[in-house]
Amino acid sequence: MKDKIFYFFLFLLVFILIVPAGAAPELGKCTDCHSDIKDVLPKGHKNTKAADISSCMTCHKAAKSDNEPHPFSAKMHRVHLKGDSKLDCSFCHIIEADKSFSLPKRKSIGEPDKDTIETLPELGELWADSPYLGTVHANKDIMCSSCHGEELPLLDARPTNDSCLVCHESYAALAAKTPGKDHPSRNPHNSHLGPINCRICHKAHTASVNYCFECHKRFNMNPIPTGK
Repeated sequence: MKDKIFYFFLFLLVFILIVPAGAAPELGKCTDCHSDIKDVLPKGHKNTKAADISSCMTCHKAAKSDNEPHPFSAKMHRVHLKGDSKLDCSFCHIIEADKSFSLPKRKSIGEPDKDTIETLPELGELWADSPYLGTVHANKDIMCSSCHGEELPLLDARPTNDSCLVCHESYAALAAKTPGKDHPSRNPHNSHLGPINCRICHKAHTASVNYCFECHKRFNMNPIPTGK
């Protein structure tokens, strides 16, 4: 019995000495799937031996909450969120429920709860490859942060009209693009209801709806753009 106790504490001591406190979890490497990283780099990319997301981030920056496209972030997420290339978020991101969500050597962008973490892959797929507005934005290299801000959005987070109009200018500018097919005055962005919440009609991760049809069922209006 004494021998067992001795070896147990010896193992514990060795473990403490070898594994530093707070050591970051080991993340996946590009070479886990790609035998030659050069085969997946875009034409003209400089030679690199990068084998993980940490190496990529020495040159490429994470997306910020502005209205600028982010081709690197968008492409990396699009190709790895659909089809046979589908990866779990934890392949690249360091995730601790209720504590942090980050990339290597980058500050945390939120403290997602367990439910949010479990739902992120599904929302990512809907952004990357769906018939919904999220994919319209994805195909233009617009990342989640442009609508939701730099903090990782929780499940009940919703974009505001102000965040939509950062890119879409104003209701007047939108109205100029969406006159009614038969009658120009039948315009969803210039209605008798005024500037209603964009989310009444526009849904990023589910099917969008035309709120006007709730009352005006015979109106012939331009369809809301879709991702397919």
